[in-house]
Amino acid sequence: MAGGMTVAHRSDPPPWGAEGGAGVADLEAALRPAWVDVDLEALEHNLRVLRARIGGAQAMAVVKADAYGHGAVGVSRALEEAGVDWLGVALLEEGAEIRRAGVRVPILVLGTARPAKISLYRRYRLTPTVSSLAELALWRDWTAGHSGTQPIHLKVNTGMSRLGLQLDEVPEALETIRGAGGPPSRLRLAGLLSHFAEADDVASPRNALQEERFEAVVAQLTAAERRGALIHMANSAAALHRPGSRRDLVRLGIAVYGLDPVGEAAGGGLRPVMSVRARIVQIREVGAGTALSYGGRTVTRRRSRIAVVPVGYADGYAWRLTGKGEALVRGRRVPIAGSVTMDMTLLDVTETGAEVGDEVVLLGRQGEEEIGAPELARHAGTISWEILCHLGLRLPRRYVRGGKIEELVSRFSREDG
Repeated sequence: MAGGMTVAHRSDPPPWGAEGGAGVADLEAALRPAWVDVDLEALEHNLRVLRARIGGAQAMAVVKADAYGHGAVGVSRALEEAGVDWLGVALLEEGAEIRRAGVRVPILVLGTARPAKISLYRRYRLTPTVSSLAELALWRDWTAGHSGTQPIHLKVNTGMSRLGLQLDEVPEALETIRGAGGPPSRLRLAGLLSHFAEADDVASPRNALQEERFEAVVAQLTAAERRGALIHMANSAAALHRPGSRRDLVRLGIAVYGLDPVGEAAGGGLRPVMSVRARIVQIREVGAGTALSYGGRTVTRRRSRIAVVPVGYADGYAWRLTGKGEALVRGRRVPIAGSVTMDMTLLDVTETGAEVGDEVVLLGRQGEEEIGAPELARHAGTISWEILCHLGLRLPRRYVRGGKIEELVSRFSREDG
């Protein structure tokens, strides 16, 4: 067990041993028949494709929010092996989790620092992002009482109006880092960044305006500061569609996981990394006129075969897919029948010949058919990012390479079942 999770590796011998370890086959057989597959080959492929697109810029893979639902530890390990330059997280705790898993690649915390936690940045070798004068003063005062220098990345608001220094605050911030008018500073400017607000709208004039504002900030750096700092602004959309924004480093979020945020579809050679799968646990034959599930929203018009799949909105499979979404069974699309409930979803499999135990794909490919995150997002009235991030930890994560499970991570142990 690590951090409350049960982890099994392909090399682990089944069955469960005295220490509580598990082989993949043993653990998989004991778990609920619903899971998330994370395709490590697709992940590594996407990093190669993106590296080719960004030229000489460094690549930061953003693994916040549990790597967009894919599992931060498993994804970070694979990306480190694939040669990623940086990882980006939102929270100190996210970075600490990855460090405790043995990942050594540099990690930038993109969110704000809390005074009570500031010493943990050094313990876990995490680089902070500083987004306000107050936060900068916090780091200045803390480093004054500790040895060594502290690298920081300074964030500037050029139009997102979320985190970041205002443009007129930049001169004061730079003087603080330089130690002007006071004791020598132990802060080192290791990076300067901003964030696009509309990069996924390639025609938006705000993109060029933000770049102009950012360039004016970069111009305030001394030659030495410019040589020592990574300049970065591009997210996935900008990295793919605004070549001039790539600078020294790009922050790759959803693109690493196989989606181009411009149109939210796989493109440019990217491959979706995640799929959601389950097995049919029951099939019920019902007559015409049978009301299905809560509220009787669906009433059968013919004699039908209705399959029960053990995935529901508590797992992040959106309730709003009710009456709209489809799944894949035996390579064919089948409609959701009735409401998506907390733990289960009904499917009309009348035309498929499906049997209990058949695999169902809720997100991903089966045969020639594919259901992507953008499709689910359209039906649910949301965005692809939310579809991925909401898939909960009740669904085990299987890390797959070449069709073989390399690692299986579950919130539950065999004994829990």
